Amino acid sequence: MTLNNDTAASTTAMTNDDEFTEKMYSAYVKSAFASLEKDDSLQIDTLTDKINAPIDSSEAITIPHFSILLKGLINHTSKLDDRACNNLIFAILRYKWLVVSGIDQEVYTTFIDLYAHFLTVLVSTLPKFLTEVLNKLVREFELFDSTTKSTRHHQILQKILRYIPTSINMIPQILQANFPHHISSSTGEIINYVDNLMQVLTYCSELQFSIWQLIFECCIKLDVELQNELDDLDDDEIEELINGKDDDAELLEVTEEEEEGEAKEEEADSDDEEMGEVEWVDSATSTRSIKTLASKLDNIMHLLLTKTSNSFTTEELNNGNGVTLFNTINSLFKSHILPTHFTKSIQFILFRITQYQQELADSFLVLLIDVAFNPNEIVEKRLKAMQYISSYIARAKNLSRHQIVFIVSYLMGWLNKYIIEREQETFDIENKQKSGSQQQTGGMERFKLFYSAFQALLYIFCFRHEQLRKDPSQSTSTSTSTTSSSSSEWECDIDKFFQRVIIVKFNPLKFCDETVVYIFAKLATKLNVCYCYSIIEHNKRERMLQTNGSIVLPPSAVGNFKQKQEFLDLEAYFPFDPLVLPMCKKLVGQNYVEWSEVNPDEDDDEDSASGSHMEDDDEDDEDDDDESDDSDDSDDSEDSDDDDDIDSDDD
Repeated sequence: MTLNNDTAASTTAMTNDDEFTEKMYSAYVKSAFASLEKDDSLQIDTLTDKINAPIDSSEAITIPHFSILLKGLINHTSKLDDRACNNLIFAILRYKWLVVSGIDQEVYTTFIDLYAHFLTVLVSTLPKFLTEVLNKLVREFELFDSTTKSTRHHQILQKILRYIPTSINMIPQILQANFPHHISSSTGEIINYVDNLMQVLTYCSELQFSIWQLIFECCIKLDVELQNELDDLDDDEIEELINGKDDDAELLEVTEEEEEGEAKEEEADSDDEEMGEVEWVDSATSTRSIKTLASKLDNIMHLLLTKTSNSFTTEELNNGNGVTLFNTINSLFKSHILPTHFTKSIQFILFRITQYQQELADSFLVLLIDVAFNPNEIVEKRLKAMQYISSYIARAKNLSRHQIVFIVSYLMGWLNKYIIEREQETFDIENKQKSGSQQQTGGMERFKLFYSAFQALLYIFCFRHEQLRKDPSQSTSTSTSTTSSSSSEWECDIDKFFQRVIIVKFNPLKFCDETVVYIFAKLATKLNVCYCYSIIEHNKRERMLQTNGSIVLPPSAVGNFKQKQEFLDLEAYFPFDPLVLPMCKKLVGQNYVEWSEVNPDEDDDEDSASGSHMEDDDEDDEDDDDESDDSDDSDDSEDSDDDDDIDSDDD
């Protein structure tokens, strides 16, 4: 019998794998390679077709026979360096090796071991397939978490990195290319992928920065998307939507039935009805989108927080591992989170881990101070850093009293210097306006960093006034006050500082966030720190008159109201306002200061209905000029229930 006849007979016989014994199948594989040397790829192509066939197909290769094939390929890997074998190799790489079912466990384990071994031998013998193998392994990260079937993937990756050290340079790009899309991918796929990325770090710490960068970028995208969806909802609606019962599927089902009935009943008037239906469906779709986005972000952040919970112990910091990880996360905060417009959740990764050790909190604060007071940074980034300082000091429960007082002292020192150096500019602005100069000198917005720093002090004081009182048991000489011989009961003589600064030409109470100003005014009056209501009412009357055009205001006020709106949004941003993500909120809550913990006694709020509301917009002040005229006689009514609004999520 000729060789060609033997080949044809073998190919025909393969139509039914059950007829083959292991020995016969092994002989067939050897015959396929022998034929390949004679430029006959028919048997190789037949093997390729059987591997490509659906697993449940009668034409598909069986697992025992696949194992025989893999043994033969492992022993003849060098022979695969033939163009005719490329399709066979790609078919093997496409094979879903971890989802095989219905076979004996021992047979399955043997197959998995051989498959993993084949991938390792393939790339070590034929490095040209390295990219394909790495892509396969990484692409399957989304299918399983690191504690189940993907264990094999990591074993293979470790061997590849050991055999081909330069392969590490290829991995970051491959990890990025295969990262599940933050919108179109499921929560499970994203979580599995992130979980496996964290597992990679256990044996390849060199990829720490690139992996954390990928994860942060995904979280930021989810965070921004979620905030865009939540923009038009109030706090109660957000809380109910994200943490409420998930009954949207039932509602949607009922509504779809109603829509079908309406469509059959009357087509003539369908335009108006369809408009309502579309609006409802859009609302339901938006609800599902919000829940999905929140679930993805919550799960990722919770995974990161739990995975790193033991990474910042004293032991880990001393051996350098914890420091390296913290520096990576801290650096990514500065480069990715800080410049992003108003994220609401991802920054709590830093909030949580920085409170494991005092040194970590110090390092985080140093970063924020360096950005906020660095003249080489852009103003927007400096403002954002200032907002982070105030919100972090206010909310981080594990901060020491020394850390709180130090930041307050630092802010006060900077503000004092700023007033000395730049208050004259406010007079220059007024003089130019009096002279009718048309020169574009700019308005009070040029001082927005000053206002942001002052607001930071107000906000910190509202939350930390107890820590800012001097300890009566300590002598004045040991106080951190800027005037050690002072008789003030407050650290840094902050009461005298406020009394002086609220009346400087900058008029900070006018340009800071109204909610914070009103809360501070009530608290400062209660604690006998300073009295703000007369200034607040003066600013309010001035604003109302300017809005109504009733009078021509003094030149110093002209243009200020228009400029104010330009930076109000920045000033109203508090990065560590309460989380709405349920799992992370529970974790963060362990070291988070709720407003209810520091809120003054509510007994004084009985007359709240008569007070001014801190969230009134400038445009809402057109009503009742007479109320403003009489407001000086009703200062006490300012003790409104608005302090409950400083954080409506802190219920």
